[in-house]
Amino acid sequence: MNWDAISAIAEVLGAVAVVASLVYVGRQVAQNTAMMRVAAASETLERDHGLVLPMIESEELSEIWLKGDDRLNELSEANRQRLLLFERRAITLWHHNFQLRRQELLSDATWYYQNQMIRYLSHRQAMREAWNIFKNTFEASFQEYVDDQFQIANDASRV
Repeated sequence: MNWDAISAIAEVLGAVAVVASLVYVGRQVAQNTAMMRVAAASETLERDHGLVLPMIESEELSEIWLKGDDRLNELSEANRQRLLLFERRAITLWHHNFQLRRQELLSDATWYYQNQMIRYLSHRQAMREAWNIFKNTFEASFQEYVDDQFQIANDASRV
């Protein structure tokens, strides 16, 4: 056997090793992405529940929230500000999910749910006011996304 043959065999073995390494890394990346999606879904669920829990636990906050539908002017200034900050928590959850969606870590089902919730909540006077106040603190693409969801809800309510 000559050195050329040995060299050719070594090159083939090296190429096989590289391909095997790439397959292994590809599987690891896929598993990691799947785990990140599960973690993102769990985090989104926890944030959503954390947002609603105070209303479930507090009759006072529930009454304040109900006035936010279309009777915002009936609230004291302190409770009005409290409610607007509460609504902002929902907006930041939407933004968090928007970022996860960009990274392809948010499922279609969760994205659909979020869009439906934005459309539903966009009818609230408090949400519209909170969005007007805090809108410019978010990047333009998120502003456009939320504005589009509000518009879809507005168009649907006219039908």
